[in-house]
Amino acid sequence: MLSFTTTKGNLKAVVQNDKSDLKILYVGTNPDKPLSKRDKAYAVDTVRVIEMQKARTPDFEAFLNQYFNTVKVVYGEDFKEEMSASYDVTIIDTYLKAFAGGRSTDPETGKMVYERQRFLTEKYDAATIMIGEPSAYIGEGRELNIDHLCLCLDAHALGMKEEHPIFNKPFKVDMSREDVKLTGNYHARYSGRDLGESMPMWRIQTEGYRDEKGFPVGLVSSEFGFDNEIDSEWISSGTCDKGINSTAIGRHANFFHWGFAAAPEYLTESAKLAFINAVYYIAPFKGAKQITSKVKGTMTRALLREQQWTVSDQGSAAWLNYIEEGAVKQRENKKKLQAKKDEGKDLSEFEEMMLQTPDRKETRVWTIRHEPQELKDQYGENWAAYEKYYIDNMDYFYPIGYYDTKVDEDAKSLGIPNSDIKLLATAVKMLNNGDRSDMAMELLIRYTKESFKTAEEWAKWFKTNKKKLYFSEGDGYKFIVLP
Repeated sequence: MLSFTTTKGNLKAVVQNDKSDLKILYVGTNPDKPLSKRDKAYAVDTVRVIEMQKARTPDFEAFLNQYFNTVKVVYGEDFKEEMSASYDVTIIDTYLKAFAGGRSTDPETGKMVYERQRFLTEKYDAATIMIGEPSAYIGEGRELNIDHLCLCLDAHALGMKEEHPIFNKPFKVDMSREDVKLTGNYHARYSGRDLGESMPMWRIQTEGYRDEKGFPVGLVSSEFGFDNEIDSEWISSGTCDKGINSTAIGRHANFFHWGFAAAPEYLTESAKLAFINAVYYIAPFKGAKQITSKVKGTMTRALLREQQWTVSDQGSAAWLNYIEEGAVKQRENKKKLQAKKDEGKDLSEFEEMMLQTPDRKETRVWTIRHEPQELKDQYGENWAAYEKYYIDNMDYFYPIGYYDTKVDEDAKSLGIPNSDIKLLATAVKMLNNGDRSDMAMELLIRYTKESFKTAEEWAKWFKTNKKKLYFSEGDGYKFIVLP
């Protein structure tokens, strides 16, 4: 078997005499499956998209067979999660069919309602690598930290944790960098406020979607919730439109997110080794239990800090500058599309949509578009007041709905951040002493998953579990009991 490492930019073949006995189940797309309506709508080059789809599953099969003795391929429509029990690692590289959730009509109100779609049951605990966008659908269905932040991941990785096993064993990966200009909204975000015009990055793919040749787009997840030191870890970001901390590669419990969309044919030799290392790395997580969760629509503290930045003088100026730069590019692109149309050439559905998109022009009012109406009624265009609101209340926000929060005036009156276990200790003491018992009970129910009725029950629970309590924003700002 041949594998490759990169030494000073030159490919060096290394003979590997033995394949691994890890058993691999690869779940891919049927090469003969017609393109979906969505695929056709977004295709820059339909012919190339079809060719790449036909080649993808055979390419992965051949690639994996170089390293593993047992590789089984099934198509997405034939996959049953029970199959994974017979394999060490399952690789999901296609969209699965949801068994529950989705849009439906409420029979009483007649309104359209949505329930999160679920693709794998809670019993599924196979060591799994998920590639590209399907990773987000599965992740959100299982309430993992892996979510659908942005389908905008291109060809490079950045900020890699170089000490991580996927870069070191069994193959040492040479992550030689190249200087890449930063695009997207990196500089508009709080995390990118001090970045230069470019930064060193490691090339994962030989092509990217930004080359505008019909290449598939990768997916980044939010960074929020990764590296909780419980059951999740952030490994690398990548070139995208969502900042330097977004997650291109990461793990939550037994699920490994590989956001880059390239088939092996389009992976660099060093990236191929990292992917194979990831297979080795995730294998021992078979049977691992998910401890923390991320409920979709939870406004994490990091997101709130981004909002604080957005309404600030510096942040709003950065965002409006980014929007104007994008508007200039949009106008230039529309001119090209119109010229193409005038020449009698066909536009794709996506290109036609882009041509019809109105020119964008925003003012600072745009930066408060997500603020509650009562806040806008109170502050109007007093921009400093919005930033002060976040600064004064950052330790006391808690979620009350889909990306909606409220300031906990009870915790604030006590002067204890709601993430501090002292808040629970104080509430238990208050309840035991009959001191503002209603407030104490509300705090305990608000920040735990328990519903005890008496002071004695709360005191016993807290004494038993206080050393195992972990504050999880993803679980809805709850103190959860660790195993």
